[in-house]
Amino acid sequence: MTIALRAMTADDWQQWRPVRLAALADAPDAFGSRLVDWADAPESRWRTRLSIPGALDLVAYDGELAVGMASGVPGEGDDAELISMWVDPAARGRGVADALIDAVARWAVETGADVLELAVMPDNARARRTYARLGFTESAVAGDALPDGRHEVVMRRALPGPPESPRASRLVDVLAGLVRPGAHVLELGSGAGRDALALEAAGFRVDRTDGARSFVDELRADGHGARVLDVRTGVFGGPFDAVFATGLLRHVRRAELRGVLRRALVAVRPGGVLAVTVQRTDDALAADVVSAGWDDVVVRATSGDGPITITAHRTEDER
Repeated sequence: MTIALRAMTADDWQQWRPVRLAALADAPDAFGSRLVDWADAPESRWRTRLSIPGALDLVAYDGELAVGMASGVPGEGDDAELISMWVDPAARGRGVADALIDAVARWAVETGADVLELAVMPDNARARRTYARLGFTESAVAGDALPDGRHEVVMRRALPGPPESPRASRLVDVLAGLVRPGAHVLELGSGAGRDALALEAAGFRVDRTDGARSFVDELRADGHGARVLDVRTGVFGGPFDAVFATGLLRHVRRAELRGVLRRALVAVRPGGVLAVTVQRTDDALAADVVSAGWDDVVVRATSGDGPITITAHRTEDER
């Protein structure tokens, strides 16, 4: 098999459409969309799907036969997401998944991401083995809820790249305007550690944490202190001058979010700071920050479809 990958644009919607419909028909439980939702979709909807800002949409071909597809989309903070991943059953085990995922990983590095993330159904053992073989590890934080009460499994892969990205530097710059040089910062969801390096370059002392043991082991192997922390149930420690997180909170269920934000509040000194990024579609998080006891909540929107930055303070007399 000779695999060729073709990047799709909105003008290629007629090539994308049959592959996507085949994927939805073959694996109806593997995607958030359903075949019935897309079978009669108009041209405009297909064009919109292939017009996500900054995304990469790929179709894999063996000759002129489409045998797979995948997309990479910008995530929060320094994450990128792998979505719409599918390989035709007749082509599985022949390197198609490897080619698609490696291409999306290269794209993610070029965008400045340091982690490539995906969500997979908990009973899709074959896909989970494939992703594990290609460098993904399962996160301790649960994915989206499923109708039967289970949750998607979130898997993450560390990416090589420069120590700092524009997305990381923006939040670091915001934090630098709120706390003194040398401040002690608790980072939630350190991942491959790029944001922590940016924080240290700005003069902060950083406690690295992540819910995935594999990332913690990598950070320790690189000579950094790090610990496993499930933000939903773990002890944050402290007191810190600030709590910093890029993209992590989108993996926390709404019912658990206030508890996480409250743990962050308790972990900082009076006058301490919270600095997080969230997806633009989740700007209602500011209300949850207030309900958890934080004050001076400020929402900063970036241009275009970039993430939203939320900062807040713990009151000086908070106990």
